[in-house]
Amino acid sequence: MTELLSIKDISQEIGIPQSTLRYYRDLFMDYLPATGEGKKKRFYPEAVEVFQAIAKGMHQNKNADDIARDLNRRFARFIEVDTESQDGSATAPQEEELAQSQALSPIAHVEGSTIMAVIASQNQALQQIAATISIVNGQQEELHDLRQEVSKLEERMEAELTEHFQLVDARLQQLVEEKEPTKPKSFWQRLFS
Repeated sequence: MTELLSIKDISQEIGIPQSTLRYYRDLFMDYLPATGEGKKKRFYPEAVEVFQAIAKGMHQNKNADDIARDLNRRFARFIEVDTESQDGSATAPQEEELAQSQALSPIAHVEGSTIMAVIASQNQALQQIAATISIVNGQQEELHDLRQEVSKLEERMEAELTEHFQLVDARLQQLVEEKEPTKPKSFWQRLFS
């Protein structure tokens, strides 16, 4: 007989937290081969590969519908059928009731899982938007600070250049005056000086 696995067993095998696996289970139960109800639910070994495919889709930020399409392509839907009556034979009303419940159950499950997946993807998108806005706000503050710093540096550089050019002009003037040959003063300059 095939050994059945609990959520804990699968969690230990593939390294995904049990709470995450329960979330995946609730969204994609139709693809997970299992038996039993509630806490006694156990999964067939094939479910490990399905859980890994779901985790990969979630890691790639796919929504539940895209993951369900991927699962549809790779795995058959699993429906546990218990059509045996106590004496080992199925009755016609039981078969009809089972057929009706199976026809309606996937629709209700898909709608609920789709809604949950949409909410989860919207929540994730909102978190990403909030993180992006926070980053942009931080960058705008940094940009504002950098612009102020550049403005101060430009003013300082302009003042230093002005002072430097004034010193250069003064020194040039001094050198020009020192180099000029002293002309003898004219008669009139000597007379009036």
